[in-house]
Amino acid sequence: MNLYRDAMENCAPPQGMRERLKENALSARPERARTYRPRKKRTAAVLLAAVLLLATSATTIWDPLFVRRFGPQAAMSALGGAVFQEVNLTSVCDDVSLTIPQALCSDKNIHYIMEYKLPDGFSLEEGEYLTYPDEVRYYGTGDYTWEDLKALEGEAWSSCDWSDFSDIHDYFSRREEFVLAPCDMIFVNKGGTGQGSGSGRTKGYDPDSNTVTWLFSRDFDSGWSLNEQPLTILVTPPCVKHADGTETAVTDHPAIITFQPAYDGPQALSGVFEEGGVKITATLTPFSLALEAQGTGYPGYEDMVKDTRLVTRDGEEKRVSLMGYTSGGSGILDADSREAQEVSTTVRFLLLTDINEFTALRMGDYTIPLE
Repeated sequence: MNLYRDAMENCAPPQGMRERLKENALSARPERARTYRPRKKRTAAVLLAAVLLLATSATTIWDPLFVRRFGPQAAMSALGGAVFQEVNLTSVCDDVSLTIPQALCSDKNIHYIMEYKLPDGFSLEEGEYLTYPDEVRYYGTGDYTWEDLKALEGEAWSSCDWSDFSDIHDYFSRREEFVLAPCDMIFVNKGGTGQGSGSGRTKGYDPDSNTVTWLFSRDFDSGWSLNEQPLTILVTPPCVKHADGTETAVTDHPAIITFQPAYDGPQALSGVFEEGGVKITATLTPFSLALEAQGTGYPGYEDMVKDTRLVTRDGEEKRVSLMGYTSGGSGILDADSREAQEVSTTVRFLLLTDINEFTALRMGDYTIPLE
């Protein structure tokens, strides 16, 4: 049974509930309201989401980081329930630990909260701050515990400078005997091209719990489905940036955590157009649209995005450039003409998107059915 579809058909909020809640909130407001400040508005939006979720008999509430990213409407929707997962899993890795409280995922994307507990006794001096991890990597396996990985990789870890990005990069890109390498979900995959994109943001460091919290995101357009196997996430240690500009890793090893992503919404839609020297591929999920075009003449991925529309079931067209943003892209230039022969990027939607609304994608004069 598809819980997402069932909820869409049978679990709509009672008619007029939103209006009644708004009316009650307004009537309870003091006559002398405080001066408006944008920060208060964001807090009110989070509280409103919690109230409405409880009013609709929801059993879970999104972390405020998710609410800020996708909005209260997403948290209240049936699709929001389909992508949401309460994980609450902790992995102890010697002197540090990783915890994933919640995740949002489809079969091709994941957004998750990660809490990194620093070694006992850790503290920041005046003028110091924590840097972002140099590497966050994803492996499609649940066969290795932290103890297994330490036994197999501990000697190699001791030779790596975990405060040096180039050393870390060389460790993972050139060390073919790395035990998790065959399960790499980005560069070794089921017939894919090793594509994908990720991002992250820091919630902050809490000295009371000695924990730093991040919101990580990752798009997979390489042939993998997140729901087919456990997901192992490897995080290299953050560093302390000292007042003099030097950096020191908080520990001498990476950390891992493994869990099974769960999702009960619509599966990704994809389409391929190939004619002559033109090839266009697209993968559409509730979180993003991955695009790749060859031989179309676009000088860069921005031009491709501006010229792309999604076609709804009633024939309307929605400009992709108005639905989200890109965090960069790639291109392959012709060696002689230096003109772009291939461009690709991923558009991350600002809102959760019900992909069942769309039947095709148009890029310029080309139409690509999505199925």
